[in-house]
Amino acid sequence: MKQQNKEYLQSLVITGGTILGAFLVRKGLEQLYEKKTGEEAPKNPYPENNSLKEALLWTVATGVVASVTKVLLRYTFTAGSEKVIEN
Repeated sequence: MKQQNKEYLQSLVITGGTILGAFLVRKGLEQLYEKKTGEEAPKNPYPENNSLKEALLWTVATGVVASVTKVLLRYTFTAGSEKVIEN
């Protein structure tokens, strides 16, 4: 396989894996919130049962967790794909 094709495949795996991982973490957090509270996660402040404070807090919390997850996944996928490409 050509080096350029390997780099393209590596980039695709890293980006795709990172996006998928962050999506799954965010969905998992939503399900966990709903299971613990019995209510839907406060993603939108407009409905009467959600306040702007709750929606902002939820956004910040999930944003931080998803961002940290992205960094860790990108690191892991990059390290793993470097080893695979070397062989």
